[in-house]
Amino acid sequence: MKSEEEIFNNIIDAIQAIGDIGATIDEISGVVPLERHTMSKYLNHLRADGRVSYKQIGRAKVWFVSKAPLQHIFRLKEEEKTYTEKIFSRILSDMPEGVLILDFDYNILFMNRYLSSLYDNCLGQKYYRAFFGSSQDPGRIAALIEGKEEEVASRVEDKEGRLLDLKARRVENPDGTFSIIAIIRDVTENVRNEQRIKNLSELYRLLGEAVNRSYSIDQLCSMILKNLRDVISFNMGDILICDSGNGLLSRYAHIGYPSENESNEVAGWKRRVAMESISRREVFFFDGSVQSRSKDELAQVASSLVEEYNLQEVYAIPLKTKGEIHGALLLLAGSGRTIANEDRSLLEGISEAIAGGIAKIKAEEEWHLKANVIEISSHPIFMTNMDGKVTYVNPAFLELWGYDKETEVQGRSYSEFWELGAEDLMTAVREKGSWEGDLIAAKKDGSEYKTRLFASLIIGKKGPLQLVAIAEPEEKNRNNDRN
Repeated sequence: MKSEEEIFNNIIDAIQAIGDIGATIDEISGVVPLERHTMSKYLNHLRADGRVSYKQIGRAKVWFVSKAPLQHIFRLKEEEKTYTEKIFSRILSDMPEGVLILDFDYNILFMNRYLSSLYDNCLGQKYYRAFFGSSQDPGRIAALIEGKEEEVASRVEDKEGRLLDLKARRVENPDGTFSIIAIIRDVTENVRNEQRIKNLSELYRLLGEAVNRSYSIDQLCSMILKNLRDVISFNMGDILICDSGNGLLSRYAHIGYPSENESNEVAGWKRRVAMESISRREVFFFDGSVQSRSKDELAQVASSLVEEYNLQEVYAIPLKTKGEIHGALLLLAGSGRTIANEDRSLLEGISEAIAGGIAKIKAEEEWHLKANVIEISSHPIFMTNMDGKVTYVNPAFLELWGYDKETEVQGRSYSEFWELGAEDLMTAVREKGSWEGDLIAAKKDGSEYKTRLFASLIIGKKGPLQLVAIAEPEEKNRNNDRN
């Protein structure tokens, strides 16, 4: 007695032998001798397994061997599907990622709604033309078609610039042929977001390095522009800094210009664009590819820049932090190049950090300048912490007191350098904020001289930080009195 599987195989062989136009139950029964109702039972079993299918022609059913079982399911009318087929087809059609079925010649047999929304209905078309607009497969599906791989995974870019994550597998059909089943996801936005986060993190890292390694505004701004161009696509760029003295903008760094020397007129156009973004306290953007008939003076200035350097875009960002404007970042994109929306949001996000870095170097430069003034002052100057320990003395102090090195006095109590009355100095300064009076200085060699002392507190956000005092020897006092 034949097994059930043998009977199934005999029925499939019979359908194939009868021909590609299909076979009726009577024709199949002529090859496999079974009663009509028994044959119908076996055929329905095979259909449920996806190994055969039928077409309704009038009142008769013509049976075929399923070359692509999944495709067969989706070609059936809803009322012809079994309950399982209905559930299965709905799940595949409504999946939140793409389902694609190809035959051995790259023809698209099925694509669900996810893919249809991206590529319209491409049934019957070549996969590589429908997705990539190319004459051959640019991905790894070929390895499945050629039998080199059973499963592949890759990331590819389609004809619209979308990034697709693709996982595909080779599946054998009941007739010995095979199909390719692929799961596809559009990951373009995810990749862009990941890249944006990566770029933002990299820019902050580079900015931190630039601030730590720079000793001047010029050096800092040059490093910032170089780092920006390593991460973001633009041709030319400037950083212009506000001069607190006269309210004008000075060009502190530039990158990418064809010539180091530019006319005063061109420099004026750039300052005008930068100053406008500063005064408006908002980003200024000008698209040079759009013919502008605006009579707005700023648009005309930007248009002149576009013509001068054959630009596509002019982009200016005010550099502000804690409400204070420090300057502007000016970026110019050449013809055929644009600053992407993601890059614009990136720049706007980091502009405050750039301004903060500039403010830090500005403060350090100002402090260095003041420190140099103190260093070269002919008046003895010393500073103490709030416990009265000496933290700094200038060269004039060392000379008058007779010491050779600053380390000889640092960390000692300031009262050690006076004969009498100095103990009450800190108390008086704490109470009034400043103090002025005469004291007797005690030099290293034991000699004494009378001096006038001017002391005051340096106040920070959290209260007093340091005491600073200037000494004026009695001899200079007498000279001042005579004058």
